[in-house]
Amino acid sequence: MSVVAVAVVVVLYAGAGVLAITTGRAAPWQRGDILRPRVWGCGALLFGAGMALARYGGTVRDLTASTVVFACSVLTLICGWALQHVGRRAGRVGV
Repeated sequence: MSVVAVAVVVVLYAGAGVLAITTGRAAPWQRGDILRPRVWGCGALLFGAGMALARYGGTVRDLTASTVVFACSVLTLICGWALQHVGRRAGRVGV
């Protein structure tokens, strides 16, 4: 993957998370789906950090350090996804 493409996705995703945390509102296209915007925003920040960490893990040359960074990025991605899932309305998946 391109570093620029990943950086753009991470910045946009983290920006949506910061918007949700600071204002208590979700992005306009997500307002009907998200019940708890602050929880969803925390999940978005964690998910963005996990994506950035996974991209960084690909540049680490030491095998042990690369494995640890990758494991941490997967854990961060899963925790971010779980928080986003908790922040959504029940029964509103991808509508």
